Amino acid sequence: MNRILVGVDASEDSIEALRRASEEARMRGAVLEVVYVFHPPEQVTAFPVPPTKGKDQEVDLETARKKASDDLGAWLKDIDVDLEGIEVEWSVLADRRPSRALVERSAEADLVVVGSRGRGGFRGLKLGGVSEQVTRHAKAPVLVVRESTK
Repeated sequence: MNRILVGVDASEDSIEALRRASEEARMRGAVLEVVYVFHPPEQVTAFPVPPTKGKDQEVDLETARKKASDDLGAWLKDIDVDLEGIEVEWSVLADRRPSRALVERSAEADLVVVGSRGRGGFRGLKLGGVSEQVTRHAKAPVLVVRESTK
């Protein structure tokens, strides 16, 4: 096993997913790829028009990507997950559907780890939409992790 992909969104379940993925990476000597998928900025208009492809839009996307990357880096430093001794790479991807981005990245992974529930939706559900879609469509085995009840 060479690469473990873990999707994070700062939820408690994603912290547990990162913890479990880091344990697997350490045990197997694998690279741990931490992926955060953010929603790209939208062009808001009163009428449906095709998105413009100008310099302003590129700057907005790059600004959003930089902020997401900075936020992810700070989050990784602040949480209580031991990443010492593991090769960690992180990616920020712009996509309105996080499950699609994670499924695409799964083609290069030996294992995908996700939390059972993210930050959105209904807390009563046992499995969130992203984790369900990743489980169904990933191109690598998937480990779904629930928040610890310790």
